[in-house]
Amino acid sequence: MSAPSSGAAYCVPTAERPSRAIILIAGGGGRLRPLTDNIPKGLLDVGGRSIVEHQVACLRGLGIGEIALVTGHGGDKVRERFGDRVIYFHNERYRETNSLYSAWLARDFGRAGCLILNSDVLFHPALLQRLLSAPNPDAILVDLRSGLGEEEMKVVLGENERVLGLSKNLDPATAHGENVGMVRLGRQGAERFFDVADQEIQHHEWNHWVPYAVDRLCSIQLFHAVPTEGFPWIEIDYLHDLKAAREKVFPEICEALKSAELGDGG
Repeated sequence: MSAPSSGAAYCVPTAERPSRAIILIAGGGGRLRPLTDNIPKGLLDVGGRSIVEHQVACLRGLGIGEIALVTGHGGDKVRERFGDRVIYFHNERYRETNSLYSAWLARDFGRAGCLILNSDVLFHPALLQRLLSAPNPDAILVDLRSGLGEEEMKVVLGENERVLGLSKNLDPATAHGENVGMVRLGRQGAERFFDVADQEIQHHEWNHWVPYAVDRLCSIQLFHAVPTEGFPWIEIDYLHDLKAAREKVFPEICEALKSAELGDGG
């Protein structure tokens, strides 16, 4: 299904640009075992650095100074790797919960506005720049493409790239693209996002993904879809994804990552 055409841009004050990021690195990564027996998949090496180290370098290179990692499986290994360079929240229930619960644990850190990233996404730094430059304070990155299946987190868009729906359960024939796994929340959007998370946790509904809350909100809160415009990225769920990340995606983005790492100051 073709995507709606772009319309007028939304205006957003500079103050809405978030200065904090939450990276969710709690999951067990069972589909990547035995490589993830003792570490979360975000610590898997791609091009000499872990996936999350690439993410942190990109964030810092673009001025995101406060970064929180929500740990779970292999949390001690994450702390060994990052030391005091980041803030930590720990999901003791990582075996029985999902990403929305992990994000909720960092709710006080994120309520003023933040980015939320899945730790298993390797991406070109330009994608993060595009998300931060979005004209609306609440936005997600979307790879506009067809041929989606059951596994992808699908997105349906309306006029002016407004997000109308976000779920794996959407009909692929009606979807406009795939969610990349990075959310930008302004102050109001973050308040509402964590309010949804609060409601779910109070009812012991712990097994939702972050996109569930965005889907709940998009009828009352404007979320803008930021197209990837062909910049490379990959979500690493399986061994073949890791192989593609190392052999195909990383060579395409390594120079841009090096520039981001220089901007991070090491």
